[in-house]
Parts: sequence; structure tokens; C-alpha cells
Amino acid sequence: MKEKKVENNKDTNTISDLKPFQWGGTTPQWEEEADQVMHYLQDQLDQKETDKEKKRKIQYGKRKQYW
Repeated sequence: MKEKKVENNKDTNTISDLKPFQWGGTTPQWEEEADQVMHYLQDQLDQKETDKEKKRKIQYGKRKQYW
């Protein structure tokens, strides 16, 4: 059985490092915090994506879509 090596990425920050969690506040403040966290997580996913995957997505986006 092959064992997977676990890599520890010290470059990646945790969400708690991004912004301290706040209790209370208003809905627009919660929405802004959630938006910041979502963008942070999406940026991490984008950094993990290989050039081959990016090119494939671009080619798919350039295809003519028939709806």
C-alpha cells in the first residue's frame, strides 16, 4: 500500500489570520466579511491550479455555445 506524503505549506495563511472574527454587527458587515473570506479561499484554489488546467478552461470558454 502506498502512503501519501503530507506537505505542510507554510506560505498559506489560515482564515483566522485574514481577519479576526467579530460577534455582533449588522448584516452588511457579515456580508463583507463572508465576501473577503470567499475571495481569500478562491485565490488559494487559483494558485494551486496548473497552467494546463488554466489553458483548458480558457479553451472551453472560447468555444461557441449553442443554447
